[in-house]
Amino acid sequence: MRFRLRFTNPVVRVAALAAALALLFAPAAAQATITLGQVDDFQDLTVQNWSGASGFFSNQDGGPAGAGDRYLRVFANQPAGSGSKVATYNQDQWAGDYLTAGVDAVRADIANFGATDLDMRVILLFGAGGDFTSTVPITVPADGVWRSYTFSLAAADMTQVSGIGTLNDTLASVGRLLIRHQSGPPAGIAGGTTGAGVIGIDNITALPEPASLSMLALGALFAARRRR
Repeated sequence: MRFRLRFTNPVVRVAALAAALALLFAPAAAQATITLGQVDDFQDLTVQNWSGASGFFSNQDGGPAGAGDRYLRVFANQPAGSGSKVATYNQDQWAGDYLTAGVDAVRADIANFGATDLDMRVILLFGAGGDFTSTVPITVPADGVWRSYTFSLAAADMTQVSGIGTLNDTLASVGRLLIRHQSGPPAGIAGGTTGAGVIGIDNITALPEPASLSMLALGALFAARRRR
């Protein structure tokens, strides 16, 4: 036996039709994507979509500006597997088209609270051109001091570790941004260095290429002089 739902009231019928059409043509839910100048400062008391090994990252107090300045704490203390590598990733607001957004570098304030120096790199994952990572790591000393570091995404500073496409192919379609400790030659997604460590990360910022940044600074200086 089949049942058919019938609307005899014209008003109800029109409302039902309008609802059906709205569902049919409703746009897909907006997905966060990379934006030039965006900053993750963790002041909302969340980890702002950064992730990693479960239980090995958290929002903490005491960032570069001292008490009241929140930051992302990432640590590792396991000999292998989950929790054995100092690493965190974002596949929400740090995914997307870096080329169109004009993002050519990632800057972050980092402090190393562990016992050994860490070789920090960024790695762009799951893009159309393959995976690319920093060719040369930035060494963060184990002294607990907050410093600002810039990771260039320029071709001269990145090495392909998987895939057969180009860096631009990946920059146009980044699936995940990973920040991690990885010593030695550039390695793929599984190549993070195992070892205990604790870092703080704050003010993760999407920057333009240096030339564009210089032009923006000159423009701001010129505007300030004209207002005098």
